[in-house]
Amino acid sequence: MVKKVILLDGGMGQEIVNRGGKGGYGEWATAALHEDPDLVRQIHADYIGAGADVITTNTYGTTRARLRHVGIEDRLGELLRAAGQLACQARDHSAKRDVRIAASLPPLEASYASEFTLSFAQMAGEFAELMDLLEPYVDFFLGETLSTIFEAEAFLGAAAGRGKPVWLSLTLEDHGSTHLRGGAQLSDAIASIRISKLSPDALLINCCTPDSITSAMPVLRASGMPFGAYANGFVEIPESWDEAGGVAQLSTRRDLSPEVYSADVARWMEAGASIVGGCCEVGPAHIARLRQLIDETN
Repeated sequence: MVKKVILLDGGMGQEIVNRGGKGGYGEWATAALHEDPDLVRQIHADYIGAGADVITTNTYGTTRARLRHVGIEDRLGELLRAAGQLACQARDHSAKRDVRIAASLPPLEASYASEFTLSFAQMAGEFAELMDLLEPYVDFFLGETLSTIFEAEAFLGAAAGRGKPVWLSLTLEDHGSTHLRGGAQLSDAIASIRISKLSPDALLINCCTPDSITSAMPVLRASGMPFGAYANGFVEIPESWDEAGGVAQLSTRRDLSPEVYSADVARWMEAGASIVGGCCEVGPAHIARLRQLIDETN
């Protein structure tokens, strides 16, 4: 019997940008929470309509460091609660009331970073703060786009003992690599997490090119944990990436149609992936095609 595959939603921040929202560091994705909440709610609803089993809170950009950059750090709690409420409203107003909500717990200082100003205790504390604020609205915690073992273990430590499932999603270098963006081999990261006795309920890869995810499938399968992935639709994350420069530095692939992306995802499912979806520049049309793929497979 084929295991039921869970379908995640697609990207939120880039979908906001593509529908007219802001893209600058500190404002990207987050600004819509207070400037255009209807847009956030509609994007959630569109993913539910496309067939997603899970929607993810619009909180990837809502961290102390990012809000501090634009002078609104004091609004952290307000914005996180708004994000949780918008996700709940979208689910509750839909015909699919069994949709689950994941709390997006992002890199706390910068995406794709390998060095941090926060100590391990400080990072775990900030993750815990985000979890405390989002916990009333979500079904599980998703630490996503984490580039280092350091971040992963801080996230897992903060999530331990909360009584909700914990999913960990790491990000790899592009173009077929199995190295985390912070430099460690994926297999070494998994071994370190196991040694720490903080194993997540699911292990994923996200926000890299699909070919890196394909390369990682044997490593994920060997972990023995439920696993999956959700790629981005960027050409690559350049070595010159500067967090303060925002997403304007990134080029979107023009060849990653829903049909092309579904072929990548089909390979992951054949390798045993039980959780699939999309990251930046993978939108509702892609998710609708994945819904069709999953339904055909099951």
